[in-house]
Amino acid sequence: MRPAIDPLSFPDAAFIGDVLVVDVRGRHLDGVEKITIKPARGVTAAIGDPLNKRNGRVEVGPERLTLTIQISFDAAPGDRRFWVESAEGESNQLLITVMM
Repeated sequence: MRPAIDPLSFPDAAFIGDVLVVDVRGRHLDGVEKITIKPARGVTAAIGDPLNKRNGRVEVGPERLTLTIQISFDAAPGDRRFWVESAEGESNQLLITVMM
């Protein structure tokens, strides 16, 4: 089944220069292989915590998944859409607003 992210489990805004490490909740997240952000200019995303910003456990399971969103200082303010992908398809899209 396609992955699905609970929109209430992710912040809807962040500031330029922020690094967010968030455990999202949802369904069928254990098969997620990729996270996509559009428009991507100035914003990168990864599954897990590749920057080692968290002291706690990284979640990879059917109902919880750790995601890292890094917003560079040259990112333009505005809305970004992101979603995760597995072999079964794409999840629902969520919105994050990049603020100054």
